[in-house]
Amino acid sequence: MKAALLLAAATVAATLSVAPPARAQETQRQCPALSVAAPQAAVSRRGRAQTSVEMLAAANGAARQRPDARSFAQARQIYTYAPGAIYELYANPNFISAILLEPGETLNDVAAGDTARWMVTEAQAEAEVDGRTIVLVKPQTANLRTNIVLVTSRRTYTIEAIAQLGQAYSTEIAWCYPERAAPSANVGDLSFSYRVRTTRGRQPAWLPTRVFDDGRRTWIEMPPQAASTDLPPLFVITGEGVELVNYRLQGDRYMVDRVFDVAELRLGTRSPVTVRIERETDEASRPRRIGRP
Repeated sequence: MKAALLLAAATVAATLSVAPPARAQETQRQCPALSVAAPQAAVSRRGRAQTSVEMLAAANGAARQRPDARSFAQARQIYTYAPGAIYELYANPNFISAILLEPGETLNDVAAGDTARWMVTEAQAEAEVDGRTIVLVKPQTANLRTNIVLVTSRRTYTIEAIAQLGQAYSTEIAWCYPERAAPSANVGDLSFSYRVRTTRGRQPAWLPTRVFDDGRRTWIEMPPQAASTDLPPLFVITGEGVELVNYRLQGDRYMVDRVFDVAELRLGTRSPVTVRIERETDEASRPRRIGRP
């Protein structure tokens, strides 16, 4: 059985590596809306307060995302990723289902609630066009239900796998990531007038490729190789001193909920590296750099 699964893994990986059209649809289309269940009352139908178990069941039900006819690319179910959501996968003991991570995303850990009756195997699509981590799922029998948690270099996914008989099953599931979308619908509203330079130490692998803002928020975009390095904290420098600033990591970008004139990325203690980011306010006298938001 294990040999057959490994052979199937190689076959699926090879198939995915030469079939990029579905990915094109996946990345270019608008992310489908998340399904949201109606809020549950805190009081049960019998008039008593809900128990903790009932509250958990209601919360899980509200977070559960199911296949939708409007969110398929061929046989690939495209879910919209949201932290805390539960994604359904319909498995079949006669077939293998594939879970596709985002290209460039690596699997750090995987755990299943029922490891005795479910096989969960990691595979890799080797093509440069669509290189990505693939998780293959197969139940040993029908009428089973378990959850699978994938911890990756970028996110945590919670999948609820349901085993059933028949010909229908989830061939592939993947995700659309709203945080990867452009931060502004109009590129003309973005300002790219920032200077980035290393002021201390050697030029780091995480040197930002560009910085831009929309007047309210600032994005600091890192190069692809930064994914395999330690990322630095961000400090904003004002007339009152230096302030450590919180940010949200969106793929390869820092998103900061403010606009600053001067900031620094600092990393290390013995041989520290400092990268300074300066906003150039005299935009009228400088050519505007327009690029992919």
